[in-house]
Amino acid sequence: MSASNEAPGCPRGKGDHGISWVELLAGAEEASVRFYAQVFGWKIEAYGPGYQTFTPPNGGPPGGLRGDAPSGSPTCTPYIRVPDIAAAQARVVAAGGRKLTEPVAVGEASIGHFAAPNGTIYGLVTMTEAAAWQPAPFGDNPKPAPDTLCSVEMYGGPDLEATARFFGDLFGWGTYASMPGYMMFDPGESIGGVFQGHTPGISALPYIYVTDVPARLAEIVAAGGESLGEPMAMPGMGTFGYFKDPSGTPMGLIGP
Repeated sequence: MSASNEAPGCPRGKGDHGISWVELLAGAEEASVRFYAQVFGWKIEAYGPGYQTFTPPNGGPPGGLRGDAPSGSPTCTPYIRVPDIAAAQARVVAAGGRKLTEPVAVGEASIGHFAAPNGTIYGLVTMTEAAAWQPAPFGDNPKPAPDTLCSVEMYGGPDLEATARFFGDLFGWGTYASMPGYMMFDPGESIGGVFQGHTPGISALPYIYVTDVPARLAEIVAAGGESLGEPMAMPGMGTFGYFKDPSGTPMGLIGP
């Protein structure tokens, strides 16, 4: 695998509609705030009742810890940057998805939600600035700074080719069928990742980049999280680890 500025085999997307905000479920809100600040050094600030914002210290998309989410909410909701929420939702519906919420103003931005044809829930946000482009840190791709959100794995349904067309047509994402059951994606701004076609119970799984996966899993357990098995080294890709935070939200680690 040669060095490149793209995910292995995946073309860079158009760069207009990246994942610019990542919202995590945080039912145990105070414990989750302490956990992410201690283990990953994220800057966390109260936004309002039941909601905290986080900013990784070294770049990558920011996001929120939502403590007041309705029952049945996904543990992670990626938000895609668009200039007009209503117009984007109309295009989603025309392409076979569903509009879930009306656009609403939140501070200087507006947000809305939709479900892709396979049922996975996404947010839309009118943020004016995107995080810098960071292709998924697999193989020889450039690596982000430690403790940043670096990738998202999302359920794409059994027909990943259809999912690739949906996000390519609507948002200009580059995609590539990397191995059976997986489809890489690269929006061309902010972070990329993969669609998976086998685990609908986890609609979106965010990954944090670290330099030592086993050591960080030990820190996670000491800080009140739960390790989900031993680290897995995948030749040519990287080392992967999985955990739950104190709220029970599943997360992933990627390292060299």
